[in-house]
Amino acid sequence: MGNLVVTLMLYYMAEIFWALVDGNIISSAPTMLYLSNIFTYILISVAAYYWYIISEALQRDKLIENTVLRRLLATPVLVSALLAVTAYRTGLVFYVDENGKLVNGSFYVILVIVPFAYLIASSVKSFSRFANKDRYVDRNIYFMIGVFPFAPIILGALQAIYWRVPFLCYGTVAAVYYVYLTTQDNLISIDPLTQTNNRNQLYKYLVQKMRSEEQGLSLFLIMVDIDRLRDINEAYGHAEGDRALNRVATAIKDACQGSRSRMFVSRYGADEFVVVAEMAYRAEAAWLADQIKNEVKRATNVDAAPYDIHVSIGISQYDYQAPVTIQSFIARADSDLYQNKKLNAT
Repeated sequence: MGNLVVTLMLYYMAEIFWALVDGNIISSAPTMLYLSNIFTYILISVAAYYWYIISEALQRDKLIENTVLRRLLATPVLVSALLAVTAYRTGLVFYVDENGKLVNGSFYVILVIVPFAYLIASSVKSFSRFANKDRYVDRNIYFMIGVFPFAPIILGALQAIYWRVPFLCYGTVAAVYYVYLTTQDNLISIDPLTQTNNRNQLYKYLVQKMRSEEQGLSLFLIMVDIDRLRDINEAYGHAEGDRALNRVATAIKDACQGSRSRMFVSRYGADEFVVVAEMAYRAEAAWLADQIKNEVKRATNVDAAPYDIHVSIGISQYDYQAPVTIQSFIARADSDLYQNKKLNAT
């Protein structure tokens, strides 16, 4: 994100430089006209590329970690930059006519298409993931990424018409500000260690879901407790205990991603997590509980942890005909968890 912000700051400076040249405050000689446009087009393409990489990273697309792939994705930026830098000789994307005016060349559209293509691609991919109920856990992130390009694209199109007004600058500022506000909201609502929703967000979600029943679906609360986390802390240190918490959090999210029902994952306490799920039958909730246990076991094996992680799980089903408080709904799952924990201990 830092690279994107720095690039945008340089882009704003380039726009100021262009305005000074265009207004004859700085000499509008052909060389200065070329330079002012080269900087703006290159920097906005680089900024769009950085955003695409950031959007893929936020969506945890592991392909983007491949260095070769990232370089291939940067090819349009390099082509655009090459055309802009060589415009002084070729005039392919823009040139200065005999009246000293900058004119668009035959391939000018490439300079516009490249940054817009990165923005549109990131938006389309994120909205497709947002619409996929299999990825319900991360839908807020997908929505934010999908919305981000709207302001730069719309205001960038306006700048193509009214090119002396820096609409694109306004659009990028608005987009970055939106990401900043979303990030700040995440800091308030997300548990910093496990990157799951915190207890406050859980209560807000439950208030919403307990108000109205979804036709054909029941509301379940699944409480997951890590067995003997204190023993792991004492034997291996609190840093390893934190890694155990993260393994369980990841396992729960992976188990929830595999279901077509709607899920909400949160950290409830020190070693407890809660999944709120809308499902047709209690058997589905029991199946999800088994999937969570399997994912926890798999995560422990994959990471080659020096200890086994076991979890106990409790389930409660909300009765819309006999409503109870949030605390009572959670307490029922906690009671079921306690019974299962006793069975595990025997």
